[in-house]
Amino acid sequence: MNKIWLPVLLAMGLMAGCSRTDIQVKSTVGVPQQFDQNVNARGEADISRWWQVWPDPVLNDLISTGLKNNRNLAKMKANMLSARASAAMTKSDLGPLAGVGSSGSFHRYNGANGLKDLYLPGIGNTKDYLQATGSPLGDNRTRMHGNTVHAGFTASWEPDVFGQKRSDADEMHYLSLSETERWHGAQMMLSSEIADNYLNMRAMQQRAKVGEHSVATLKQLQRYTVGRFRAGEATAYDVREVDAKLSAMQAQIATYLAQADVYQRNIAVLTGQLPQGFTVAPESLDILQHLPSAPAGQLPLDMITRRPDIRTQENVVKAMGAGLASAKADRLPRFSLNFLWQTGQIHLNHNTSYLKNVSGLLDAGMTIPVFTAGRIKHNIERADAQLQAAIAEYDSMILQALAEVDNAYQMQFSLFQQTNLMHQAQTQAVSQASAAEKLFRFGDMTLDRSLRARLNAEDLADKQIQSRLEEARNLVSLYKALGGGWQMDVNE
Repeated sequence: MNKIWLPVLLAMGLMAGCSRTDIQVKSTVGVPQQFDQNVNARGEADISRWWQVWPDPVLNDLISTGLKNNRNLAKMKANMLSARASAAMTKSDLGPLAGVGSSGSFHRYNGANGLKDLYLPGIGNTKDYLQATGSPLGDNRTRMHGNTVHAGFTASWEPDVFGQKRSDADEMHYLSLSETERWHGAQMMLSSEIADNYLNMRAMQQRAKVGEHSVATLKQLQRYTVGRFRAGEATAYDVREVDAKLSAMQAQIATYLAQADVYQRNIAVLTGQLPQGFTVAPESLDILQHLPSAPAGQLPLDMITRRPDIRTQENVVKAMGAGLASAKADRLPRFSLNFLWQTGQIHLNHNTSYLKNVSGLLDAGMTIPVFTAGRIKHNIERADAQLQAAIAEYDSMILQALAEVDNAYQMQFSLFQQTNLMHQAQTQAVSQASAAEKLFRFGDMTLDRSLRARLNAEDLADKQIQSRLEEARNLVSLYKALGGGWQMDVNE
């Protein structure tokens, strides 16, 4: 038997080992060689940890803390590890299953002996005969005991001759990779969310400070207007107008501070800390005035291979392809091998010998689908449709990503130009306010005009903060569009 089955088993093993699903993701999107809007980019090309280029140690520390302690990130990592374990379980189904088992039992019999009263020809009374031979059956009561022991080895294997099990394992493998990419994407989103909340918080704090300067200026203007009103040189309308502007500015400051606190609590949650009592360390410099340049050297193909969402969808496509291969393999025969080897011992009692037995069984089977009422055909159609939908989604994501990057680059340079022009306007307004103050001191201008010139400069300062904030936030969006903000884990 061994000579007959050994070549067959060897051939099946080789066929199963060579079978593997070959998944190629072919996009219909023609990827361009360059982006259109990044020719003027001069920033650092490495964007895997882009916040380290920003000269703000507080921001760096917050993002590093968030990547270590964020609860949602921990959940995503747990999902990734669970998916990996599931993939490993599916892969283990490719090999044979074997087990060792044993069992034992003890039997005891104690009962009335009817043999002692029998009379047999040639023997006579059975009781006398059995007692003379020393048999325990000669007693008035029969007492017997014994035990049984069995031990065996079993093995089963379904050779993956046509690669269906390999396709199932590949499907789970690619799905586990997609969970890994979702974890990468969660890192990318977390770093950008922390930065966005941090920038908004700093902007609100700065706007509140500018507002406090405006309140001081408005109070001075209020005193001047009231004085002119009492002197009959201004109307009640003029007084109420200044009062309304002062109240509005004070209300705006309260809103800025409340918004800053909201962003601060958001940062606490994102970094895995209690929002109650949490405070962000004071800034060592005005980060909105020290933004790095847009990253240079970025290519469309690099972006596609780096973005976690696109990488996720690519693995989904590969999983759908493996699922289709598995569905097609349902049309082919399936083989199975089962082996049983068992030994047993039966002891009757201490005065008798025991019985031994050894048995073995090798069973091979083959199943061929003949009539399935269209189940296999429809399952293949379903798997193929899912694959085509996944490919279409993959292509759509690539197109969207290409547009997002160029949009972010173009917006970044436009916001940079806007910020520079706003800075020039604010600088001119400050110069005008200084000139107006000199004219007032020399009696060539009234105080209210001088104060209004100062208010104009402060209003432009507020607008400049908003412009810098938009530039900073767009820069973060650019990093995200390029797929920056995560790194490959050393254990992957």
